[in-house]
Amino acid sequence: MSAKTAGIVVSLLLVVTGCSTTSSSTALAPGGPVWEGPILVTQSAIPAGIEYKVLGSVQADARAGYDSAVSLYPLLAAEAKKIGANAVVNAKGGRRVTAFSWSAAYVSGIAVKVDDQRLLKSLPGSYH
Repeated sequence: MSAKTAGIVVSLLLVVTGCSTTSSSTALAPGGPVWEGPILVTQSAIPAGIEYKVLGSVQADARAGYDSAVSLYPLLAAEAKKIGANAVVNAKGGRRVTAFSWSAAYVSGIAVKVDDQRLLKSLPGSYH
């Protein structure tokens, strides 16, 4: 392989990986097995009277593009599932400058496990 071809291949790999989205989670407590059901993502906090356990924080970032923060909610939900959560609360997002975009979306929230799944239906938000 010539140096020119190798340079083109490396450049294409950097562009492809640089434009992808990323997600991560930081578990504060073991949440048990991976949650199999849908995950509620809400910008609200859990109201008083609902018992829950904070499992950690989750976040998702678009390295490039002009999607909205809401378009990253499925990635946020996937991270919450990994640590055993059934809801993401206090979801916040916005835009920031990245290496590949002047306005890449990001979103973060708190992954929680609500003891009584039925109580989640009373909260605003969307399921993913």
